Amino acid sequence: MDEKDLRSWFNEEQVPTWTCPTCHVGILKRQGKFLVHADHKTAQYGGEDWFEPVESGYVFMGHLKCSNCSENVIVSGVGGIEEDYDECNNREYVIVLSPRFFCPALRIINPNVNESVPKNVKTNLEKSFETFWCDSDACVNRLRTVAEFLLDDFGVARTNEKGARLPFDARIAKMTDPRLLANKDLIMSLRHMGNDASHGSIGIKRQELINAFSVVKHCLEQLYPKQVDHSKILQFVEKVNANKGFREKKPK
Repeated sequence: MDEKDLRSWFNEEQVPTWTCPTCHVGILKRQGKFLVHADHKTAQYGGEDWFEPVESGYVFMGHLKCSNCSENVIVSGVGGIEEDYDECNNREYVIVLSPRFFCPALRIINPNVNESVPKNVKTNLEKSFETFWCDSDACVNRLRTVAEFLLDDFGVARTNEKGARLPFDARIAKMTDPRLLANKDLIMSLRHMGNDASHGSIGIKRQELINAFSVVKHCLEQLYPKQVDHSKILQFVEKVNANKGFREKKPK
């Protein structure tokens, strides 16, 4: 999906063009108005003179449907108030919404890879999609786990000769496959990002999280490249060369 559709907040009248998680082609269209309700604090004190509108909080739920395959998707999350100005430069307050859950989960990336990607890699990548909106630390740790399973697939041991578990950096040091070594920097960066997420103290930003997914996408496409079928163009080239041109030459 386009990065602008992965932003943290949106106006209900301008719903992002989220891509369908099932067919990966259609756009999810809003079905009716989202259900938006004030949270406890806003409901109890929203009418008080001292209560500032920007302190308001909401919860919401919405129904989306794919424009291509008609898949139904439920989105839920929280809301708040944002200051805006109308055409006459008068201040107004607009409710903005922030997704926390999609069911089924949206695909944040859709790598162009072949069929040999291990099941454990796919499973953990899909789990990272589920936490993208609600828990950045957990999401990044899933991406780190994806990298661990990549090393498994290329035969890098998880334990030493005595059976003790090897830390991720030690496993990276044991990589010998040329394909892994060519992508060592990518894999090492996922290790470092996973360390930040495990400490849970830096507050991973949305753009940083998007960048982490871009690293995983690039790594998967390097390790499991999808083979392009060039047979038709090669047949065309063979025919042109046989005919010494586009069409068979007529005898003079």
